Amino acid sequence: MRPAAVAAVAAGTLAAAALLVLAAGASPADAFVALLRGAVGSSAALGETLARSTGLVLTALGAVVAFRAGVLNIGLEGQFLAGAAAAAAAGPLFPDAPLAARAAVLLAAPLAGALQAAPAAWLAERRQVPAVLSTILLNLVAAAGVTWLVRGPLRDPSGDYPQSRALADAALLPPLAGGSRATAAILLALLLAAAGAFLLARTPLGLALRAVGEAPRAARAAGLPDVGLRVGAFLSSGALAGLAGGLEVLAVTGRLYDPFTAGVGYTGITAALLGGMSTIGGAASALLFAALGAGSSALQRDAGVPSSLASIVPALAVLALLLARGGRRER
Repeated sequence: MRPAAVAAVAAGTLAAAALLVLAAGASPADAFVALLRGAVGSSAALGETLARSTGLVLTALGAVVAFRAGVLNIGLEGQFLAGAAAAAAAGPLFPDAPLAARAAVLLAAPLAGALQAAPAAWLAERRQVPAVLSTILLNLVAAAGVTWLVRGPLRDPSGDYPQSRALADAALLPPLAGGSRATAAILLALLLAAAGAFLLARTPLGLALRAVGEAPRAARAAGLPDVGLRVGAFLSSGALAGLAGGLEVLAVTGRLYDPFTAGVGYTGITAALLGGMSTIGGAASALLFAALGAGSSALQRDAGVPSSLASIVPALAVLALLLARGGRRER
């Protein structure tokens, strides 16, 4: 989109958000200050924003990789859960070897995410089942699997709450700074986003993926292995979401419990859409969403505005963006 269109979308979104704040009986200026303070106003607030960003950046990257190859992977939520479950199963196997525990998590989580996506990829290519449908249904399977695991095979026998055994403290990623929850996980996520941007824009593989996504018949006629490229993008997308789930366990929670996620996969898809289906734009949108989530408690506490408003604002932005693009296509 042109800069003028982006500015118009941003201005419209802010105006709509201001009207919602006024309807809630609060001052838009006070609400903005409270939101900003809660997101980046202190080292603890900034650390919370960065900790929330890790999963969103990786799932947004997974969405971009799949969508640019023409694969509508809506199953990032389930793939995130599969990665978290694999991390909770593999990490505690090495209670006295923290490096081995971390390596096990970093290997098992993306593998589990890819395996979670594999049935949908097979159904799409072999049985022509729409990936939108199969991945949404697989999200439900993954959520049910987490419920079963924390009440059965992975349940911590020393606790009453349905949760898995905790990873050893030494295995958890340490904070980057004192008083902050941010870890090296966010650095890994941003590094992968930069690598994804380079791959899609500057390599023959990226060109082939984009060709298959934008013109599959022409790509097939040109001799590109369209099925292999789509399946590879599908599995890579699932692996990125699975890695996000594994890092959530390794860097934040230390264990699996039920319910484990508050829509990280779905929010990652939204961030990818808001970022214009680019890896850098998706990562930037993911950081914005994380900041809104981290600042939502301060929004309610300091400005008297319902914290749910923080989730309404990005939804308004996505709707405005889609409306602007639709109008441009009609013209």
